[in-house]
Amino acid sequence: MTRTKHLAGWGRSTFLWMTAVSLLLFITGVVMFVLPATELMDMSPDQATWRRVSGVVHGVSTWLFCIMCGRGVWPHVRVMWHKHDEARKWALGLANFLLLAAIALGGLVLLYGSPDMHDWVSPLHFWMGAFCPLLFLAHTWRKFIPSRFDTNL
Repeated sequence: MTRTKHLAGWGRSTFLWMTAVSLLLFITGVVMFVLPATELMDMSPDQATWRRVSGVVHGVSTWLFCIMCGRGVWPHVRVMWHKHDEARKWALGLANFLLLAAIALGGLVLLYGSPDMHDWVSPLHFWMGAFCPLLFLAHTWRKFIPSRFDTNL
């Protein structure tokens, strides 16, 4: 008797792409935080280049992240929304979703908001983004460490 594979709305390649794009957003966000735009005139040419490239890559990665949300997150939410088998995992997924929504709203404020809003949203956006990988790993750790008994891949 074979056990059927538990499908959670994620394909392996979609999950890996989402992880890669999230990692790229995290790295470029850290670079932009460490090398703030207000200090651009005082940076070395190499630092200024890293800052500018990180800003562009962060923007393009945001676009890819939106695509991956439509490709992977929404099908996952649709399949898993009513499955409360593992309350801890479900709560972590909901917290992850809410944190990503808050980060997205913060990103929109940073992109289109006034300079006054930018000053207080920027650190909030960074620290939420810095915390997000921990919440993502807490929710998805079984994807990274499969066991022979794990059927949730």
